[in-house]
Amino acid sequence: MNVLIVVPWDQEFGGVASVVGNVARQLEKKGHRVWFLHPGDAQSLAVKVTKWNFPGYELNLRNLFVPEHPIKSVAGFVLYLSHTLLQLHRLLVRHEIDIVNIHYPIGSGIYFSWLRWFHRFKLVISVHGADLFPGGGVIRYSKALQMLMNSADWLVAPSESTLEAALARFPVLRPKCSAIHNAVDLAEFQQVDSREPQAKPYILCVALHHIHKALDVLIRAFAMFYRTHPEVELRLVGDGPYRSELETLVRQLGLTGSVRFLGLQGRSAVCRLLAECSLFVLPSRVEPFGIAIIEALASGKPVISTKVGGIPEIIENGSNGILVEPDDSQALCEAMRMVWDDPALARRLAVAGQATVMQHFQWEIPAARYEAIFLNLLGQNDRRTLG
Repeated sequence: MNVLIVVPWDQEFGGVASVVGNVARQLEKKGHRVWFLHPGDAQSLAVKVTKWNFPGYELNLRNLFVPEHPIKSVAGFVLYLSHTLLQLHRLLVRHEIDIVNIHYPIGSGIYFSWLRWFHRFKLVISVHGADLFPGGGVIRYSKALQMLMNSADWLVAPSESTLEAALARFPVLRPKCSAIHNAVDLAEFQQVDSREPQAKPYILCVALHHIHKALDVLIRAFAMFYRTHPEVELRLVGDGPYRSELETLVRQLGLTGSVRFLGLQGRSAVCRLLAECSLFVLPSRVEPFGIAIIEALASGKPVISTKVGGIPEIIENGSNGILVEPDDSQALCEAMRMVWDDPALARRLAVAGQATVMQHFQWEIPAARYEAIFLNLLGQNDRRTLG
């Protein structure tokens, strides 16, 4: 079958990039053909090669209505509507697209709701959490996004928690939906180049610097932890709108020399940091799934996180990781001390966590479920494989 994956960004790393890149790789291994489409500035289809080395296109997919520029956005949408539809029509025909899989749906995807009136493709929408719930709660959706969502032939979410939240807003999709956990390529984390021992052992967090990730809670917890473990560093990978506030907090707590902001890092650098850290912590207030957690587990590291969103679908407290309540720096610090001061516990959690990834979170598993959904929608598979 021929699959077109539509995603707002062409990125090498990040949760959404990992999902689309690995699903595409697994589909390709099964003999299916995959193309990507990214919104951009090109008025007509512009050919490209994606950062995951797939054939792709860029096209300006205008939003029907932008609140900041209401008249301009509507006028531009109407003016270019027929041209944009024609460009997408040519793409669908050129590659005989069977499945359009939209990840991180936004209002500009409305074109595909209309195109499916004239084309035979099936529309699968994969939500990731922040797309439908950017503040961790419900927002008022545009008419375009509502139409796009309700026209889907199938809905995919990364966890049961996120799926139920989405269905509460779009109940028409309840008979045609699946929760498919994200996953990792285990080999990527087992083939890391060896490095010299670190001058200082460190705790690692890989997360967007956003208030939802609660890095402020982690920094406050580390401040307490540091009093009894001054030899340890905290390293933060990522960037985002909250970074300056976090840097200010670090200075206020007198941790400038012990908390390192590493910024955005490429895949190989993240894998190396995971391989060399002693403990991984993700203190999120909101987390649709938590792919950074399974990356840490795949690296054989003990993990501490919070009881929110899809995380309890990965971590069983005390078995393959430690869970604490969100927004509780004291509890987080105590969990960090418990794991750090008990090497046997840390090893047990790490071994169990890696086994969890091997059994449930390798990309062959979710990719096979995506493939089954696509084939079922095309009438080429046994529907029992959807469960």
